[in-house]
Amino acid sequence: TNQTLSQLAQRLERALVNGDTGQGGYFLTGDLPTDIFRDDCVFIDPTNSVSSTSQYQTALRVLFDPKESSVRLLSSLSISEEERTITATIQSQGILQLPWRPIVKAYESTIVYKVDNNGLIYEQLQTWSKSALEALKESFTPNVFGTAPKSTFEAEPNEPLQVTRLFDIVNGRRPTDYSPSEQLEIDSLVDSIVEQHYPWKRELLPGKWVLVYLQPGPNGGGIDRRIPFPEFDFNDSYQVFGLDSVVNIGEVFGPNLRVEVGGDLTEADTTSLQVPKRCIANIFGGKLCAFENSCCVSLPISGEGLFDGVYLGERLRIGQNVNGGGARVVQLRLK
Repeated sequence: TNQTLSQLAQRLERALVNGDTGQGGYFLTGDLPTDIFRDDCVFIDPTNSVSSTSQYQTALRVLFDPKESSVRLLSSLSISEEERTITATIQSQGILQLPWRPIVKAYESTIVYKVDNNGLIYEQLQTWSKSALEALKESFTPNVFGTAPKSTFEAEPNEPLQVTRLFDIVNGRRPTDYSPSEQLEIDSLVDSIVEQHYPWKRELLPGKWVLVYLQPGPNGGGIDRRIPFPEFDFNDSYQVFGLDSVVNIGEVFGPNLRVEVGGDLTEADTTSLQVPKRCIANIFGGKLCAFENSCCVSLPISGEGLFDGVYLGERLRIGQNVNGGGARVVQLRLK
């Protein structure tokens, strides 16, 4: 093709995000700009190596489900004229087109394209932010209970920009789904939102909220284990608030088996709308339930739980655990 490295970088940037012909990022769709790759180009990633552009394209077309997967470019492509290389960094996540529909959690890929003197790419080398063993484990893990719940609430006109960005990142995901770079961005957004000390709007609390992100406390602490948030990747955790009540729901084996713990909810100071807003949960009972409450067994659970509300909006809330290690939880409102 005799294209310059800058011209190749422009083609690659478009293909990585939108595909060569607009079908979607080529790692998800196989919409590869084959005219800028040699026929015998070597495609290397931590789990595989293919020495044929056509074979690689065919493999990509049957790998991800494009409708349930996504890819985004994390930075502009960089060029080394001396080494004749182009480097890109992307983030991918989604579901594989296998019968058991395994979920691929978000990860970063650094891709180095090596270009020959005729302006054709002769090698594509990928490194990942996850290990090859972890990637293989994900590929063979059945997607038993489907994707995470997703909030359908729209942003209010006065919603802070940081809250909108945080909502867009975490919606429809579980606490273990994030790549290292996403965790850094989410932590920064959470800290920024908390520092603003937005007024507490207690009338927005009632409803069902799903846990989407857990920010460890200052010493790496988690949340109070008296309120169940099972850590299996496929489980979801919820809180259902009333103005003076709370029910904590922790899935044990997906929606088929869960623990529910409930009690009264009070504010330590009802005269103040400042955050952090100290809340006290007086837990007086629990139950283990299977299959939509068709079979429940009472659990002797009681005690007092403390948490601080540090942000409460129409569709996103941030709470901070007091009993445990100071961890913060990000939750989204569900209908």
